[in-house]
Amino acid sequence: MRTMKRVALLVLLAAAALLLAFSFSAAAQEVITIRAWTVGPDTPAFYRAENLITAAERLNHILEVVGADIRVEVDADFWTDEWDSFRRRVILASEEGDPDVVPDILVSSHLDIPVWSSSGWLAPLDDYVQTYWESTYQDFFPHLWESVSFEGKIWGVPQDIEVRMVFYRKDHLRALGWTEDEINDLARKVEEKEFLLADLQALAKEMQAAGLVDYPIVHRPTSGPDFFQFVVAYGGDYYDPETNKLVIDKAALEATLQFFADNVKDGLTPSGMTTWPWPAVHRAIAEEGTAGMQITGGMWFWAEWQRDFGIPEEDLWENLTWSLIPAGSEKGRPNQLGHPLAYMVTSPSHHKDLAFLLITLASEVDLNTRHSLEAAKLAIRRSQTAFPRFLESEYLAEAAKLVPHQIFTAAHPAAGRYATVLHEAIGGVETGALTPTQAVDLVIQRMTQAAGDDLIIR
Repeated sequence: MRTMKRVALLVLLAAAALLLAFSFSAAAQEVITIRAWTVGPDTPAFYRAENLITAAERLNHILEVVGADIRVEVDADFWTDEWDSFRRRVILASEEGDPDVVPDILVSSHLDIPVWSSSGWLAPLDDYVQTYWESTYQDFFPHLWESVSFEGKIWGVPQDIEVRMVFYRKDHLRALGWTEDEINDLARKVEEKEFLLADLQALAKEMQAAGLVDYPIVHRPTSGPDFFQFVVAYGGDYYDPETNKLVIDKAALEATLQFFADNVKDGLTPSGMTTWPWPAVHRAIAEEGTAGMQITGGMWFWAEWQRDFGIPEEDLWENLTWSLIPAGSEKGRPNQLGHPLAYMVTSPSHHKDLAFLLITLASEVDLNTRHSLEAAKLAIRRSQTAFPRFLESEYLAEAAKLVPHQIFTAAHPAAGRYATVLHEAIGGVETGALTPTQAVDLVIQRMTQAAGDDLIIR
């Protein structure tokens, strides 16, 4: 059955290649260049670019077999600077609208889809997805299509998905007298609400009192969707999908801000946490052990720590464990936020059909799997979970157990602004410039300006 499906796919691709050859009316061996802008910014995610290059190589082989007179070249750029600089680059190019400047393919966050599609910068992909549905896209996990849809249309093809977690230093837990069984049971206790954020703070104070760490609790220094996890942990919402409006739950938001303020007040988190450079955060939790917990960890850190910091994987297994973000109250729930990235086709592209065909080829099970293994990302296709190389990764298998508790960032044009404002509020309470109550008022004021009637305040 698998052989038949593979044959069917090759026939489909051969037919597509012939159609491309005729549609472009190309001269002998004309080379069509497809440009792609992709982003990490984590360096192990380089297959976001390389898989498109490999897809072109495979397509060229098919074109040669069927005697087509065109070849395809992919000029793929991989961005490892910050997200904001990548987005500025895309926005500036898209506002100009010149097809010689704008790339044919973008790989970016699903968060960008509402803004970029509303601005007319992206091509809708529903018809393309349907064309390759039986051969490729029906195999994708269904919930991922929700993350790339906006106002009833599909604007992206899911490229990867990950989970976020709290990382704990096992060596510090052992120093406090925890047994291996107790360490291994921590994730279950978090999942079943037997270990709450208050318990996490109590554990941090134990590490502090024992002199095991400089700061027991660290978190990401930059803006990101991670902080919405704590709003959910305290029983709040940040988005209403039925009305497609953002939500400010005042009680949950204030509890979240109080949590971060208390951590600084008690000396558990440095007051300047939002100004730390990322490498210092990584070294503190994974290399030096000067932190006890990283409460906004990403599963891709596992690959980053090995690639960029040279930490052997066996050392990571020895010193680190993880869990969901614990619930903050009985009303709240443990959770973790997924942040899918997606392939997008730009509206100015002169080669939309070809660009999407390359995306389809780049979404093959083996290519997605090599990205998952290198960058520590989860499967986006059902078939990947049975692929031998994927099954060999113990880390991916264990991290995938957190998926049932996944939430997503809001599919709203102002969602990115909301994440930035929340990050600023957390920085304000951590430095003491704002009280949690004042910070809530600041969030309401700024998000009212940003979202207007698309904001629900509870």
